Amino acid sequence: MGVGKKGGGKHWTKAEVNARAEAASQLKRPEPIKLVKPNWLGADAQIIWDKTVSNAANLKLFDILDTDMLATYCDAVAQYQHQAKKKRRTAADVQMQQSWARIMAQYADKLGLTPSARARLVKKIADDDKDSFGEMFD
Repeated sequence: MGVGKKGGGKHWTKAEVNARAEAASQLKRPEPIKLVKPNWLGADAQIIWDKTVSNAANLKLFDILDTDMLATYCDAVAQYQHQAKKKRRTAADVQMQQSWARIMAQYADKLGLTPSARARLVKKIADDDKDSFGEMFD
């Protein structure tokens, strides 16, 4: 995204570009929060939890309040993978796998694990930080 360049259906002002860049930098957590795995997660889901938390460690995505939602996402990924690994799959298995894929995608989006979800977070932070008085002079 650059000043005067088309992106997202509009031309960006310098102030908007700067606000988005600042918002993106705020996604980095100054001090990491230690999330605790719920004890109900299965072994496969625990591996996915560890990988997801590790990969997102430098981003300001998760909070302690996200524990159950993150655990549900990890469980959905594990269930999806379990369905995908079946050697003989029935139509019901395929349908179940598609259901897990939908759940996975919904939770990934809500948790900020997709590029579009992170872009929305950056935009929201930028819009919240915008100086309304300064807009009069753009």
